[in-house]
Amino acid sequence: MLVTWGEIVTETSALAARAAVQQFMAIQGPHSAIADLSRVEKVRITANFVWFVAAKPPAVPRGMPLILVAPRPDVYGLSRMFQTLRDNMGVYQEVVRTLKEAFDLLGLESPHFGPVDLAGPGKIAA
Repeated sequence: MLVTWGEIVTETSALAARAAVQQFMAIQGPHSAIADLSRVEKVRITANFVWFVAAKPPAVPRGMPLILVAPRPDVYGLSRMFQTLRDNMGVYQEVVRTLKEAFDLLGLESPHFGPVDLAGPGKIAA
């Protein structure tokens, strides 16, 4: 699963992305995931929010890797903070700077990702 973030990350968009990942996992079953934060230019979340989300049960099931791609220093720092807070939860999570690094960690040589429509009654589109 590849989740590509837009230019601005807010607490609302982060919670919506988390809900979409949980919904996908509930429908499709456990998958490894890549959160591609390469396009992010502005982060409008607080350190307290990172703590809040890190304390929640993982959206990506335990045993499945989550790779965060964060090339910008500020996004990388928040991603590492999230990873550190999750270290004691038995979650396999890595923070890298490029998609290629993420693909290499997962052993993907020529990955193909397509859009997933989770829309339906009471559901959101991802």
